[in-house]
Amino acid sequence: MRICIFRHGEALSKGDLSVSSDAERPLVQDGIKNTRQAAEGLKALNLPFEAIFTSPWLRARQTAEILCHVLGLQGKLDELPELAGDRSIEELMSAVSRHSTLDQVILVGHNPQLSDLAAYLLSLSMGMQVDLKKSGACTVEVERIPPKKPGTLLWMMTSKQLRALRPR
Repeated sequence: MRICIFRHGEALSKGDLSVSSDAERPLVQDGIKNTRQAAEGLKALNLPFEAIFTSPWLRARQTAEILCHVLGLQGKLDELPELAGDRSIEELMSAVSRHSTLDQVILVGHNPQLSDLAAYLLSLSMGMQVDLKKSGACTVEVERIPPKKPGTLLWMMTSKQLRALRPR
């Protein structure tokens, strides 16, 4: 299974009084723009994604919707509650294992969970540090979910690097 891990775009500040909870913070205009452009760069890689799974939190859902639109994956978006920013890697692995018949998926969510997920897939522990930036992504290939041996990092890019790949 190839798992593309995509972190949500830039969102409203945690301290903003217009939202009552972290889960309700939306993407800001620059976050929308950068995410769309990063998605266009991801599209340029011409990868055959079968599904997109997203956190139920607003900024991740908005990011996933942008990815679906740009990648032409409408109807292939599912919410995965275990991608919420307050869930554990164990819970997430259990949820992803229910979709292990898929070959190539995108997971959209939050840090530190997504960076921890990449580290876990690559080392089967939390001893490794991975820093996934907003609207940045990486793809890890594993033989199975949950993995029995470390996966392979196929690529990792910041939002700026993804945006540079998009057609002009």
